[in-house]
Amino acid sequence: MRDSILYYPHIEIQNEKWLKSAILLWDNVYRIVPASYTPKDSDEVLRACDNDLVRAVSLEKEDMSRIAQDFQDFLDGMQYKPAGLEYDEYAYLHPEKIDSTLYPTLEKYAQGESDEGFLTLPREVVRGYMFFLSTEVAKRRQLARCTDDKYSFAVSSYFSEAANFDDFLYDREAEGFYSSLIFENLLPLNIDSIPMSAVIKASENSKDEKSAFKLQLSKFSEQLYKCESIDHGKTIINDFRKDLEQAKQDLKASQGFLNKDDVGSFFSIGVPTSASVYGALLGVGGDPFSLYSFSTSMVIGAIAAYKNYKNTKSLQENPSGAAYLLFLEKEFSGTGRYPAFDRYLEEFIND
Repeated sequence: MRDSILYYPHIEIQNEKWLKSAILLWDNVYRIVPASYTPKDSDEVLRACDNDLVRAVSLEKEDMSRIAQDFQDFLDGMQYKPAGLEYDEYAYLHPEKIDSTLYPTLEKYAQGESDEGFLTLPREVVRGYMFFLSTEVAKRRQLARCTDDKYSFAVSSYFSEAANFDDFLYDREAEGFYSSLIFENLLPLNIDSIPMSAVIKASENSKDEKSAFKLQLSKFSEQLYKCESIDHGKTIINDFRKDLEQAKQDLKASQGFLNKDDVGSFFSIGVPTSASVYGALLGVGGDPFSLYSFSTSMVIGAIAAYKNYKNTKSLQENPSGAAYLLFLEKEFSGTGRYPAFDRYLEEFIND
């Protein structure tokens, strides 16, 4: 896990609760801001900017030129177009975020321009393009990526995994799965009532604990990806259950906002996971798409089956491709009280 993140897919950070939570996990939050645009920030976001915790990324020629062909090849290489690329909801994309060689391609999807000159595009096309752009920006600056939008988190996996899913997302016999690893009660749910100044102070005082938690998470995700033995999968779970839980409790204690039994928001990371890990967790005949708790506050569940697991990369091999979600709503949809990430992706691909 990197020390700083790139926020996607928007310019404005409209959710102050999300920003405060992000500051408790990472040293800095970066965002892509076109040179001619001034973000419409709230006072609390501006306070974080003034303390150098929120930083602007100025796009460079290399950022734009490297993704133009990649995104064009991705669109041209689709065997079939996901339903989400023909969806009837629209979003805006600033023209300064588009390379001139790619502009004609995106214009084919465009529905016009806003009064401020933003290109009006299907929402998922914007998300897809912003994935490519944010990944290149993150890669060149050694950043991870994080969002506050559960739909963007799910849909971006289609692009981050190079469309390595087909229309049969629920193949329970696949060699591996793109999964959501969820941590409950990591961050205070009532963080909106905590002043930004207190959040900033807590973040500064917990740097060592933040690093220790992220190190354990990185090690665990690597093992989930590589494991090819069901027996060894059980060992991985048992070894990391204790280490991750301890690192999580140390982080909470260092921040001072949550007591041991307090209810908090949750944090999720998308991880490639071998079928052997689910065999170890669920046993023969278990369903990877059922959420599984492997500790009192850690849950894992498949979002989609890979078409070819051998074509995947671990987060250590491709750290800028990692997607994180900080989710702060009190009521969740889907199975129990969790977002239904698999259903969001299914809707995007098959409508």
